[in-house]
Amino acid sequence: MLTPEELQRFRQTLLMLQARIQGDVEQVEEEAFSTSECGDHGSPNHLAELGSDAWEVDFSMRIVENDEMLLTEIAEAINRIDSGTFGLCQMCLESGVEEKKAAIPKSRLKAIPYARNCIDCERRREQRNADT
Repeated sequence: MLTPEELQRFRQTLLMLQARIQGDVEQVEEEAFSTSECGDHGSPNHLAELGSDAWEVDFSMRIVENDEMLLTEIAEAINRIDSGTFGLCQMCLESGVEEKKAAIPKSRLKAIPYARNCIDCERRREQRNADT
């Protein structure tokens, strides 16, 4: 189990990560929809320029989409701290494994502080997703 001090450090890490990613999302959205970006070329006069601009906006929106999913994971990790389940593998708990055996290693949480599953369960989940 994690100590209250460790939980507080993880909370701070998650909050800093959340703020950084939220700032990135806002910046990418602003740049993607900024009219000043079109100002580099003026109004696009060629279909290739239109296609390039559309591709850049689409690419930026995919980045934003991924970052928003990450922000959701971070918010859920903060909720797990509040509910007392942070650091416990969600898949292990769902399958009835004792809390003591469902702990996510601290080394994994330090690398991925929003991790919801232990390494073995995450591998199984990814394998199932790859098989479908």
